[in-house]
Amino acid sequence: MTDPVRPFAALDDIVRKSRHLLVDFDGPVCDLWATHSVALAADRLRKLLTDQRIQLPDLIATTTDPLAVLDCAAAISPDLAATAEADLTDLELSAVPTAHPAGYANDVITSARASGRTVTVIGFCSARAVNAYLVRSSLDEQVGLVVARTTHEPPSATSLVAHAITALRADPAACILVASSPATIEAASVAGMHTIGYARTPADRGHLADAHPGSTVAVSQNATIWMLWGAG
Repeated sequence: MTDPVRPFAALDDIVRKSRHLLVDFDGPVCDLWATHSVALAADRLRKLLTDQRIQLPDLIATTTDPLAVLDCAAAISPDLAATAEADLTDLELSAVPTAHPAGYANDVITSARASGRTVTVIGFCSARAVNAYLVRSSLDEQVGLVVARTTHEPPSATSLVAHAITALRADPAACILVASSPATIEAASVAGMHTIGYARTPADRGHLADAHPGSTVAVSQNATIWMLWGAG
């Protein structure tokens, strides 16, 4: 008989080695913009720039990513960046009540804590929005640390990972990161962490492959991570 766990042997090995679970907020924890338009959020921030008669690069003029627009604002002036960041935080907070939890995410986090591991949520969203979501989802007592955007200076994947390692006083080799962002996967790998790529779609799996995560799971396989925590 085929061992049902064998296809996830690499994932099993990564989980067994970890003492600290780090989870990317956008994707593995929830879909923040499930019912709110992320494109409209980008439009609102973009209007701040165009109202100042700022000529936008083609990429910023068409992007649906509000974080890209925030990056652009930060490159122009601190005052403009502060206004854009405050507006984006308000938009993120307004999206929290209708954000969709990722499948089995609550179980993964709860099981990781039950197994004696620490849980940290990292992300490019406002820390206020992340904490608001954790309270809404009754995960605030399970998550010991949130590392996310706190100023008008957009964080980089490298700074998020470095901040988490420092705050945890952890050996990177004892950390496991679950993320849907290739940049975050790469930053964690460079830092010496074990990594799991979280793929919502086949296209996501392809993008993540370039970041060389230690393992990749599809959305439907979150239950597998949950079951494996108990083996650690």
